[in-house]
Amino acid sequence: MLPNFVVIGAPRSGTSWIHQNLMRHPEIFVPRIKEVHFFDKHYERGMGYYESFFSEWINQPAIGETTPAYLHGAYSSRDIPALMWKHLPGAKLIACLRNPTERAYSRYWNSKAKYRKNAGLTFEQKLVDRPEFIAEGFYFDQLKRFYNLFPREQILVTLYDDLRDRPGEFLREIYRFLGVAASFDAGLEGIRVNAAAGKRHLARSGIVWSASALLAYIGLRSAAERLRKDNSVTIPPMSPETREHLVEVYKDKNRDLEQLIGRDLSHWDQH
Repeated sequence: MLPNFVVIGAPRSGTSWIHQNLMRHPEIFVPRIKEVHFFDKHYERGMGYYESFFSEWINQPAIGETTPAYLHGAYSSRDIPALMWKHLPGAKLIACLRNPTERAYSRYWNSKAKYRKNAGLTFEQKLVDRPEFIAEGFYFDQLKRFYNLFPREQILVTLYDDLRDRPGEFLREIYRFLGVAASFDAGLEGIRVNAAAGKRHLARSGIVWSASALLAYIGLRSAAERLRKDNSVTIPPMSPETREHLVEVYKDKNRDLEQLIGRDLSHWDQH
């Protein structure tokens, strides 16, 4: 069985939270593992390998996967939209986009939280070391490649702003797009998923981090969230100079994106 929908991006834009909610909906099947990375990293393994991720499907009307790297494809030389069109021409595609300046900063802190080697690197140094952190925010260029192949009615573009401010309505829009019951409540509206501030190498205590991870694993999400919050550090603000620079880098592409998706994004340009 192959998926009939794919969450394609963007990284650090709420896709882990979306995936967790999709996984709990009784009419939706997604693999427990997030980020299958078939079309960007494992395509040579063949369609049988891809289908194996959906072997536990039990007739849910919506079947899909979440790999946010598909949108930008920074780590792949393959034409990801073309491969998806070849194998999944009828699939619905979902993208969640975050203010690209904020998204890049979140990407940096997530890298510090995951890998000790980044402990001494400033945000500005990381942008030089990993220029794709900036490139991932050029959403217009990335989405246009999908719009050039897939019918517009098969693509839903959402905003992280709506997820943050109106999570219930945000989810209902996705559920309606997938044709499943929009009234379902997974109980995760007020819970953050995959937040960098509470991860292992940033958290105040490694022992408390392990305890919160265990609680989340056994399904005690509320208790895990309370522990994670208490154990999280405070992320310092981005320097005004760097913010101003990034806002200018993205401004023109944000105007193009506004036209493409029909949303006002002027608030993304605030310094």
